[in-house]
Amino acid sequence: MTWLWLTLFAGPTEAANRETPVVLAVRRATPGVVTVEVEMDAGPRLFSFGPTAASQGSGVVISEDGLVLTNAHVVAGARSISVHSDQGTGYEARVMAVEPDLDLAVLKMEGARRLTPVAIGDSDEIMLGETVIAIGNPLGLGLTVSTGVVASVRRDLEITPGIQQSFVQTDAAINPGNSGGALVNLDGELIGINTAIRADAEGIGFAIPVNRAMKVAADLVNYGAVRAPWLGIDVQDLDRRRRIPAVRVVGVAAGGPAAKAGLQRGDLVTELEGRPVTSRAELNARLAERGPGDRIKLTVVRDNRYAEFNLATTAVPADLGRRIVRDHLGVEVKQTPQGVLVLSMRPRGQWALANLRVGDLVVAIDGQLTTTPETLYQALRKTQAQHRGQALFTVRRGNAQGYLSLSLR
Repeated sequence: MTWLWLTLFAGPTEAANRETPVVLAVRRATPGVVTVEVEMDAGPRLFSFGPTAASQGSGVVISEDGLVLTNAHVVAGARSISVHSDQGTGYEARVMAVEPDLDLAVLKMEGARRLTPVAIGDSDEIMLGETVIAIGNPLGLGLTVSTGVVASVRRDLEITPGIQQSFVQTDAAINPGNSGGALVNLDGELIGINTAIRADAEGIGFAIPVNRAMKVAADLVNYGAVRAPWLGIDVQDLDRRRRIPAVRVVGVAAGGPAAKAGLQRGDLVTELEGRPVTSRAELNARLAERGPGDRIKLTVVRDNRYAEFNLATTAVPADLGRRIVRDHLGVEVKQTPQGVLVLSMRPRGQWALANLRVGDLVVAIDGQLTTTPETLYQALRKTQAQHRGQALFTVRRGNAQGYLSLSLR
């Protein structure tokens, strides 16, 4: 009986004995994770005081003076934004810069000082099967922690038409509201930005690797746009059953970095800086962590022999889209009230060879609306920045509208 009494009324277990690595990691990371509350337009309206709707997401603090990194889709259409820390302190916030294709945005918390930024890890060092922790605000419930393991260090997914990214995959629960929150390792270091991009992904979560996310954030803050190296090649994924994981070079831009280094059509790119390249998405994800002007080493298979090429990369030429329209598609365009009209075309240009006509309207490219010639050029430039050799054109002729994939080189 004495033993039973001692068991029932003994004091609680020492707290230190319950401080698992997960508890310590959460304690370290939580001050750098915030809730993002967004008020947005509920629908079409004529005046600035139309109906509104509210949504919630998450974010991570990346500077003491209140810069917050989150997903672009969290703040899309925002009319006003407020950010709340784990202690409940609230700040009004504004969007500093956004990159929808990479689903990242940087916010500025107005008046914030001496905040605790999240510790930054290295997503290149993520190990398959290691324990990870997702911290965020799922379903508007408030700060929530879930744990899991890394299920894949590299999962390629299409997030917008024609745009793919490589993600860290985890079985830690990531639900709507977790988007923009932190995926951390057992050291409490940020290794990914959680993003709820698959409504059907039960038991599966995805995160943007932190190396890419922080480089993109720095570009957005310093330049207002993402600056990634351009190689001057178009590449195509190979059948994954092939013996050599690689991407095939299907086009080389005359005078571009790859042409100057000696790359050719048909080359198989297997590595970038000694790291495997198994898809175009992976190639672009790796390049998003670098800047124009960086020297890049590619490992290539040609005629069953391996070779290395050093490229002096550049930014995508500013006039590249205009040159594609003029020299390759072989058309002249102008703006009309109805959109971008094909005014004339050459008999041997890609436009003519595809049985398209003078008078056709270019409505969109890869789902991006082209309302002016300049937006048309920028859409093509973006396609080339992704090292893609084709683009999906939405074309209108009279009352009919259709879709056609055209070569850009």
